[in-house]
Amino acid sequence: MLDEFLLLAVAHIFAVASPGADFTVVLRNTLQSGKSIGIATAVGIGLGIMIHVAYTLLGVALLLSQSAVLFNLVKLTGAAYLLWLAYKSFQSRKSAAQSEEITINTEISLANAVKQGFIVNVLNPKVTIFFVALFASVVSPQTPIWIQFIYGLWLSLYTMVWFTFVAWAFSRERLLNWYRGNGHLIDWAMGIVLCVIAVRLLF
Repeated sequence: MLDEFLLLAVAHIFAVASPGADFTVVLRNTLQSGKSIGIATAVGIGLGIMIHVAYTLLGVALLLSQSAVLFNLVKLTGAAYLLWLAYKSFQSRKSAAQSEEITINTEISLANAVKQGFIVNVLNPKVTIFFVALFASVVSPQTPIWIQFIYGLWLSLYTMVWFTFVAWAFSRERLLNWYRGNGHLIDWAMGIVLCVIAVRLLF
């Protein structure tokens, strides 16, 4: 169980660090409304992760109980999707952090910031597919469901911590400028991790 937890954790670390909708909404809220609003947005995103984890675990468990063939099909589809994500990651270039546009109000309350982060994460289809593919590919059918929920709780908490760090760090202009020029390096690292997971599943 430790090896699958570590694989989940490493893949998730690179996934949340890669520029995307979650990163963009935290960054914009931080730059426009301050660090505390950025942190509140991070909390909302972490809560959204729990929603993804919950329906992913329930859905995978249902597949296991109904059809081994269907479950294997989901795993193979997931592996293909992870390889596609890896391919997209390797295509990343400089200024990747500016690739997605989200309209954010310049004035926002803490509660609205939490809600905004939650909605952006929950309604992101990329996150949905990523979690289904990741859990189906990495987590063993023999792993108890309560341990899988612990995995999910860790992923949620780490997401909050990471984006809290983003809100703190990008209130400093020097780091923001570095990320605009070098964020693609994180994407490339994520591509390597995704390839490893997909190959582990297939072979």
